[in-house]
Amino acid sequence: MLDNIITFAINKLIMLKLITDYETNIVYFSEWIKDFRCYGAITKILDKYQVKHELLSFTKDYWARDYMPVQTSESTFIQYCYNPDYLQAKTSYITDPTASCKHLNIDTIKTDIVIDGGNIIKCKDAIIMTDKVLCENPTYSKSELINQLEVLFQAELILIPWDRNEPYGHADGMVRFIKDKKILLNNYMDFDRGLRKNLVKVLSPHFEIVELSYNVPKLSELSWAYINFLQVGNLILLPAMEIDEDEQALCLFEEIFNTNIEQIDVSEIVPQGGALNCISWNIKQ
Repeated sequence: MLDNIITFAINKLIMLKLITDYETNIVYFSEWIKDFRCYGAITKILDKYQVKHELLSFTKDYWARDYMPVQTSESTFIQYCYNPDYLQAKTSYITDPTASCKHLNIDTIKTDIVIDGGNIIKCKDAIIMTDKVLCENPTYSKSELINQLEVLFQAELILIPWDRNEPYGHADGMVRFIKDKKILLNNYMDFDRGLRKNLVKVLSPHFEIVELSYNVPKLSELSWAYINFLQVGNLILLPAMEIDEDEQALCLFEEIFNTNIEQIDVSEIVPQGGALNCISWNIKQ
């Protein structure tokens, strides 16, 4: 027990500066993404900005973010246990990323902790996750799980309340990292002010919060999806859904992010429960 405490204390002192999206330079997609019309538009824009992109082999689903490992440094990849509760009745869709990683010559550090990649937001010296991760790992006490995750990712863990209207428990539909100590919060002020209050309470001691909001006659139920953008280096691919909020979202993101932004119609994907961050996996090579 004492050895574990000492190890944890040492790890606390040498926490990494995590690789974040604006430092990545290559993006991968599951080979199943070719079934969607938007894939051609995505690759066209990536080629325009000379961003490398490839397809992952050995995948069983078009969502790539959830099962691929989390890169914490140029040579360190954390592979969690991908065994989501929402796929227990459809286990044929659960991808074991081992073959994909072997094909890419990526060695991983493995853990038995159950996580979805979409529930990990890297913020340089912290990671944000929804507290669904506590429900998914009942064999750990809360303190044990937090300690294990902080040692594993070499970063402070910030747990936010799970948005129960979203069964997957993913943080990448709720918050995203901008830069330094600044994060983007989804437009909860438009549709769930109670949850917004709780999120701000948890996040404000750690970050400056920038919030999304849209001024339209009738808010679309798809408006949550803009925050599920893909950022690779100095390029952001922003979802569009052919709704009133599309133009406002583009203007907001151009004000918030000092980078190149291109909008892509992903209306065929968003009703499935995800958007551009969910279908991609970007790393620094």
